[in-house]
Amino acid sequence: MKTLYIYSLLFVACLLQSCSSFLDETPYNKITAGNFYTTAKEAEQGVNGLYSRMRDLYGLYMCEAPTDIWKSAKSMDIEFQNWTIDATSGNVTKLWTNCYVTINQANAVLKALTNNDIPDLSGEKKLQYISEAKFIRAHHYYHLVQQYGDVELKTEPTETLVTEAYKTPEAEIWNFIIDEMKYCLENLPDDQNVYGRITKEAVKHNLARVYLTVKRNDEDIKEAKRLAEEVIASSHSLMSSHKELWNTDNMRNPEVLLPVLFTTNTELNGEGQQLHVMFTASYSDHYPKALERDLIYGRPWSRIRPTYYLQELYDETKDARWEDCYRTFWRVNKEEATDMVFSPYSKKAEEIVWRKGDSVMIIPKHPWTKEQVKAVWPVWVWMPDEMREELQDKVQSETNPNGEWPSNTKFQSGTMYTTLIKLQDPLRPSANEMKGVRDIVVFRLGETYLLAAEAYHLLGDNKKAAEYINVIRKRAAIPGKEKEMEVTADQINIDFILDERAREMAGEFCRWYDLKRTGKLYERMNNPDMNEIVAGKFQKYHVLRPILRDQLARISNPEDFPQNEGYGN
Repeated sequence: MKTLYIYSLLFVACLLQSCSSFLDETPYNKITAGNFYTTAKEAEQGVNGLYSRMRDLYGLYMCEAPTDIWKSAKSMDIEFQNWTIDATSGNVTKLWTNCYVTINQANAVLKALTNNDIPDLSGEKKLQYISEAKFIRAHHYYHLVQQYGDVELKTEPTETLVTEAYKTPEAEIWNFIIDEMKYCLENLPDDQNVYGRITKEAVKHNLARVYLTVKRNDEDIKEAKRLAEEVIASSHSLMSSHKELWNTDNMRNPEVLLPVLFTTNTELNGEGQQLHVMFTASYSDHYPKALERDLIYGRPWSRIRPTYYLQELYDETKDARWEDCYRTFWRVNKEEATDMVFSPYSKKAEEIVWRKGDSVMIIPKHPWTKEQVKAVWPVWVWMPDEMREELQDKVQSETNPNGEWPSNTKFQSGTMYTTLIKLQDPLRPSANEMKGVRDIVVFRLGETYLLAAEAYHLLGDNKKAAEYINVIRKRAAIPGKEKEMEVTADQINIDFILDERAREMAGEFCRWYDLKRTGKLYERMNNPDMNEIVAGKFQKYHVLRPILRDQLARISNPEDFPQNEGYGN
């Protein structure tokens, strides 16, 4: 496991970067559990460094896409476009490395807190720090075991080069995670008075997810139900709508159970929070005469786009989440622009003067007729890309004046599509800045209701499951449509719960885990009506990721640490 530990030893170079008011930036070299963490201040800085490390954990490729609700946009890494993920894939390597670096750092902090004499650290504060470090370590193992299966369970820091590695069975790692989180519940303070620190409610939420994942028996499911209901009954509360929930003016709101914090100073954020670029279509590249990059429409990178299956899950006539969470139209953001556009009325090119605020591009949720497209000319109307082959030769232009479809007919592509906007970041210092500054929401109360519903469904009580789901659906309703959004017990099954989780949680780092937990990953990834790009390519062994090649090549006992089935070294 040479590579693992080489990376692990690098933690001394990035130990403590500031990510909020409670994380102080401090440079350290040659830190070990024995020569550091000997004062209360150093202990606090060690734990704060673990919080800082969590910024690197949440990757959309590994946790969210491609799946049944997301497909590759043009710029997505080629192995995820073609589903040729192997032991050299960068995202596979990055998650593994980030997890083990953080785990090793947590082990060092925990060793020091357990063994060092820290006279100015109170007993209560010591238990708090131990609990926070244990949670962060367990949460990284939570990601490792779901992504890679059997991995090595390390609970002691590695301070010298180690070349042997041994896999620990999944079941043992899950038991370890559960025990660590139980410790946290027993020893964290009832109230954490600094926003961003791990709370008992965050631990209960995560533990409920874990119990629903392992489902060793009905008692696990009952525990998940109990924990979720305790969080629902806590002081946390739902925001009034997704529009308010994801408004950057309300980032630190009572629905958030666990955030990862960033600072508005991009120099202190490392690579920054770059999730905001992943879903953003290249709007300015497609109509630069009328549109330019700005903070509101976002910085395009065109990695991930919604599947049509996801889009059809929303009933836009009653579900406000469609409008609150997705961008389907763009307005001119230049002061003024002119363009020569072929007119379907005069059958010749006419000068169009665009002014700031004019509607300029729209993506209809459902394909429009040619009459509907013509009615909004000269606004560009983006039809589904699947219609391109059939219609592109029928679109009017100066060389094709008698085409059936008006000249403002366009076709979606890997760079122009409906855009998820809940993660966009208008707080960045400039329109081209990649380093985002908004917090990452890891857990929130909206999901807790859905976890409670899932537990009740598994226990055979669909009436109670529907009650919890209806809380979320009524919150999502267009005003006056609350009753229409309600569902009944006979509508509840695991597929409905997955679909509701998609509507509520799209883009929030849990879709891969949702599909695995419910046993639906292989089925949905191979359904061409859900994701036509991945269907037929996804094999049963793909439910686990490959162990990275560097890990396998540099250990001295490869027979004890084989590659996951189906992947080559």
